[in-house]
Amino acid sequence: MAIRLIVIFMLVASFSLAGCLKKAEDEGVSMEPATEQTAAPMAENFAQGKSVSVESVTSQTTVVEKPSVQDIQQALKNADLYEGKIDGISGSGTQKAIKSFQSQNGLTPDGKVGPKTWEKLKEYLVK
Repeated sequence: MAIRLIVIFMLVASFSLAGCLKKAEDEGVSMEPATEQTAAPMAENFAQGKSVSVESVTSQTTVVEKPSVQDIQQALKNADLYEGKIDGISGSGTQKAIKSFQSQNGLTPDGKVGPKTWEKLKEYLVK
C-alpha cells in the first residue's frame, strides 16, 4: 500500500508541481534522495489530503562569462584590430574594432561583445 501511495505521489507531484519547485540548494535542503522512511510519511499526508512540500533535487547552473573591457581590448589588439591603449574604457576606437571583428567573423556588427562575439574573440586573448 505504501509503495502505491509513493508512486501516486511521485506522478502527481511531477505533473502538477513541475513549474513550481524551488531549488533545493537555495533553501539549504539536503540533496539526498528520499528513502522509504522519508517518503512514506509524505505519501500518507498526501493520501489524507494534507499539504506536502516538495523540493527539487536537481540543479542546473549556467555560468555566463562576461569579459572585462581590458580583456576585450587586449584580444582586439592581438587580432590587429585595435591600436589604442589597454585602458578599460570602451570608447569609439574600441567600438570600431569590435564592429570590425564582428564583420570579419560573420557576426552582427552591433559593437557589443555578447556571448557569440566573445566566444570567437577570446581565442585572441592569449595570442
